[in-house]
Amino acid sequence: MRDVLTNCGQRWWFRGIRMFALTFFLAFCFCAPVSAAATSSVKTLAVGKSYTVSGYAKVKSSKTTVAKAKKTSSGTYKITAIKKGRATLMLYNSKGKVTGKVYLLVTNSKSFQYNTTAISLMAGKTKKVKATVQSGCTVKYVTSDKSVATVNSNGKIRAVSSGTATISAKVYYKGKRVKTLKKKVTVTTDLSSSTLKTLLLTGLEPVGSTMYVWGGGWNEADTGAGTEAVTVGVSAQWETFFKQQTSSYDYRTTRYQIANGLDCSGYIGWCIYNILNISNGNEGYVMSASLMARNFASRGWGSYKSASSVTDYKAGDIMSSSGHVWMVVGACSDGSVVLLHSSPPGVRLCGTPSSSGNSSSQAVKLATYYMQTYFPEWYEKYPGCTVSSSYLNSYAQMRWDTTGSSIMTDPDGYLGKSASAILKDLFASR
Repeated sequence: MRDVLTNCGQRWWFRGIRMFALTFFLAFCFCAPVSAAATSSVKTLAVGKSYTVSGYAKVKSSKTTVAKAKKTSSGTYKITAIKKGRATLMLYNSKGKVTGKVYLLVTNSKSFQYNTTAISLMAGKTKKVKATVQSGCTVKYVTSDKSVATVNSNGKIRAVSSGTATISAKVYYKGKRVKTLKKKVTVTTDLSSSTLKTLLLTGLEPVGSTMYVWGGGWNEADTGAGTEAVTVGVSAQWETFFKQQTSSYDYRTTRYQIANGLDCSGYIGWCIYNILNISNGNEGYVMSASLMARNFASRGWGSYKSASSVTDYKAGDIMSSSGHVWMVVGACSDGSVVLLHSSPPGVRLCGTPSSSGNSSSQAVKLATYYMQTYFPEWYEKYPGCTVSSSYLNSYAQMRWDTTGSSIMTDPDGYLGKSASAILKDLFASR
């Protein structure tokens, strides 16, 4: 009986030992730290240079033509950059396992380049910069001062207002910044050509000789400014086309004859281009009519108001809606507004009704007088100079900043003058 009990006790003792061992094993598996994946880092090294790696039993280069790893007498490894390229250094422990990696970028004098030195731009202008970087790297462009100059992800700089800013090209390899290239941008304002008077005089140039053409001023793809809208001066084709038309001109039959005239946004885009440029083929300003006021304000050119917030009208105001865009010449004492726009049949001066709804407003009378007196050939064919009252309540507004900190000034005091006084001065200057 004793032997039986003894044997039984021994079985229970061994069983206890096995259960304890199993419990310990499971606890170790689920509670003890698991060996982490190999850690990694990024390093750049110029061709011909070297550095030392210590604390590893072995270091191996994935591409010995780019970088070599050689063990020294002290047990460390000397890493030498051979030629421009990329290699991965595998770091082994004493058990032959990889416990670390170094992503090595070997560079030379041509690995990182910025295409120009310092840049000088007039406010409103753009310039493309490009950082050329080694294969495998990415670039992020940033500006030190968005109020002076902005830059997009493609390196396109837009000058906003006078001052200096630094456009940096931050270079990344494997997610780590390895280089920062810097370029100074100086923004100036050419106040001699960008005045409200110059803007309105420019707007008058196509008046009375340019038909409304759907798509006129746009490119063939209908995505932005076409050749005519990025050309300094009035196209001779516009007047030629005008002279071929009769009083029964129907713009619906000339859609997308883009070289023959201007639509509303083509006209405003052409005006803006011609006060900001002295040569052809630069960036254009033609876009959807609904975008123009907000877009121009976003460039730092002036302030933006939604249609419901507009309370008054001043010379040069750009007025946008979903279907049309026009420019203010000036306001009259009865609340009516004289304006410049391209609307069927073409580019002309028009007047709104008074604020009380009188269609025989001061603005209409002024527009009629100037069109009849100075553009008789046009007026004989197309005498209409009136627009609807919707022009006074359905358009968002961009008002130019004329403080001299942006691209526009008002040395002639047009912001404080009536439409009548402005028109008198404009036509005396033509």
